[in-house]
Amino acid sequence: MAGNGRVFISHSHDDNARCAPLLAAMEAWGVDYFFDTQGLGAGQQLNETIQREIATRDVFLRVCTAATQRSFWMSLEVSAFRGLQAEDQRRGRGSQRLLINLILDGDYTREPFDNATLFIDAASRPRPVWMAELGRALNVSAPRAQRPKVSRREVVAYGAAAAVTLSSTAAAGALFLDYRSHTQGPVAQLPKYLPGKPVWTIPNASPKKDIPTLPVVGGNTLYLLSVADVTAYDIGHVTNGTPKKLWSQTITPKQTIVSPAVYGSVLYLGIDSTLYALNAHNGTKIWTVDLPADDNGIDSGALLVNGVIYIFSQTGRLYTFRAKDGSQVWNDVVDATAYLLDHASGPAVDGDSVFIGSLDHNIYALNAKDGSQRWKVLTRGPVISTPAVVNGTVYIGSGDNYVYALNTKDGSVRWKYLTGEAVNSSPAVVDGVVYVASDDHYLYTLDAETGKPYWRAPIGDLDASTGIIEKGGPVTCQPAIAGDAVCVMDDLNFVVRSYSRSDGESRWTYASKSGYENADPLAANGLILFGSGDQTLYAFGA
Repeated sequence: MAGNGRVFISHSHDDNARCAPLLAAMEAWGVDYFFDTQGLGAGQQLNETIQREIATRDVFLRVCTAATQRSFWMSLEVSAFRGLQAEDQRRGRGSQRLLINLILDGDYTREPFDNATLFIDAASRPRPVWMAELGRALNVSAPRAQRPKVSRREVVAYGAAAAVTLSSTAAAGALFLDYRSHTQGPVAQLPKYLPGKPVWTIPNASPKKDIPTLPVVGGNTLYLLSVADVTAYDIGHVTNGTPKKLWSQTITPKQTIVSPAVYGSVLYLGIDSTLYALNAHNGTKIWTVDLPADDNGIDSGALLVNGVIYIFSQTGRLYTFRAKDGSQVWNDVVDATAYLLDHASGPAVDGDSVFIGSLDHNIYALNAKDGSQRWKVLTRGPVISTPAVVNGTVYIGSGDNYVYALNTKDGSVRWKYLTGEAVNSSPAVVDGVVYVASDDHYLYTLDAETGKPYWRAPIGDLDASTGIIEKGGPVTCQPAIAGDAVCVMDDLNFVVRSYSRSDGESRWTYASKSGYENADPLAANGLILFGSGDQTLYAFGA
């Protein structure tokens, strides 16, 4: 790639929506890009920010459509960039700057200088073909996770492929893990525990290092899903520091497991492209249902509301099934670009509406009966946060750095709050307070009614003299609320952190001594539970 590889995307604002797949690919590739969302009228000049971004980015990606010739702003931008190219040539710097014309529709009339640029025809070729060509031009390979190190759908080598069954066969294939938790059921009255102190552990909960087990709790029963089995434990009966095992079933996934969900006496597992309903008391199979052969697999844990199960697939399709027998109610494509990232929004249901975010920058409300669209709200960034719905309000984060509170009826904005970076964390709403983390390495608490901030806490070690947060990272999990504590885990150093809900003061932190990844924390029965890549499931006092 020419120069520093940083990309300036020049586009007509009439084409904002058409650019969504392009932006999703850029983020999946990890490309540093600038995409402006402010309009510019004829007769105005490029502002200082635009001029600086053009000057400091050596790749100029021009989105070419029928609207291009009408865009005064685009003409100023490309003129500025071509002036920089000419200056480089005059100074003997060679071809440090690359101009790419991406043709999105056949109505675009080519400019005289187009022949001297890299020309990618996206109007007459399938998206995978021109995306691949663009990727080569930018010197990137297949889409990768936004976050460094371990992703939420991490590919792990795990032997030869085998069929997915509930049997005694050894697990096989490459495993993609989704750590989002779905705990339901009554909570037993358990004693308070000392904050940050291990209450009990389950050693060898996962058969493989680097692959944390996925927990869910129903009442006094803990269910652990690993790449080899699903096991139930009685956490009210702990002997020698380990809960009593109740039952276990062996599983053999090829590719994907997602967080289990328990509702009443039924445990739901998403394994590859199959949804399992098991008897939560003994692990026997009640029913199974397979997604269509052309779907890549299940991407979210099961959500059960009013006798209907909702799951989101890796191809961006939302499926609904009847809980009694697994028969399908409806399915609909919400986000065809969901496969590009390692984390996607999950559904939330309130009354007769389903709410979900999308990489196309929209937040959708669908009719729960048939999947038809009720409304959508366009943000300025991809939405991979899973919404929380409380008292007629949808709370959700966006890649445009905002936390949104939307009216469930029509999507109108009740309030929105600006953070320093993308909000990919899923909000938790408890006692009138919204808890949500941002990629700016802060945990925020906001008033659920007004959006007024109460406090924010650094997710890492804050250097007060410089304002820099060290040993922290972005957060995609939903904050776990347990008693007086709120816990999160960052996606860079995988440190579990507990804060006081009243003022944000740090209560405790836990980092694996061996450097292994920890999974997202889960609050249950006064405890904070999380699996670790060291093969252990930990239970700490919150």
